[in-house]
Parts: sequence; structure tokens; C-alpha cells
Amino acid sequence: MAQVIIYQNPNGTNVCVCIPSNDSDINLVLKNDCPEGAIIVDDSTLPQGDDANYFDAWVLNNGVVTVDLAKKQDIIDSQTASSTAKSSALAKLTALGLTQTEVNALIT
Repeated sequence: MAQVIIYQNPNGTNVCVCIPSNDSDINLVLKNDCPEGAIIVDDSTLPQGDDANYFDAWVLNNGVVTVDLAKKQDIIDSQTASSTAKSSALAKLTALGLTQTEVNALIT
């Protein structure tokens, strides 16, 4: 287990995770480089598995980082909408008679 520093970012919308380098004293980093209210925790207490992929949905409550399920769903919905829009655009280009090579050339 490694130790990290966590705190709420100044605008209050996200969790910040500070990972000091191996040669840094984590207590000095906390004292000198982090805002008041920052705390040291084991990285194993941070969201794991699939939830680790939704960093923008992490929230800090009473020293515990959890995933806000509504924020996570918003992220999933946004990703799905983007993917759907791209698929729709590609289908329309193909329907217009463009070859896959021509479509790929437009994407890159």
C-alpha cells in the first residue's frame, strides 16, 4: 500500500489526489504543498475497479472518497452520446457513397 494525500479542490467540484515521489516525505508535502483540510490516506481506500475510471465522479465526504453515482451516470451518458454521434456521422458518410478509406481519411 502506498500513501497519498487527498483534498477537495478549491472550487469544490472534484477530489484532488497528490502522489508524492518516493523520495519525498509525505508529511512535508502535506504541510508545505497542500491546502488546509488535506489528509493522508492509503491508496487502497480510493475507489477501485471500474469506479477508478470515473475520477471526475469522485467525491470526498468525511475523509472518505466515494463515487457519486449520478455524476458517474452523467459521464457514461456523455460518452455514449459522443459514440452514438460518431457512429451516426460515419453511417451518413457511408450512405453518401464514401468508401471506408475516404471516411478514415476524414477522421484522421
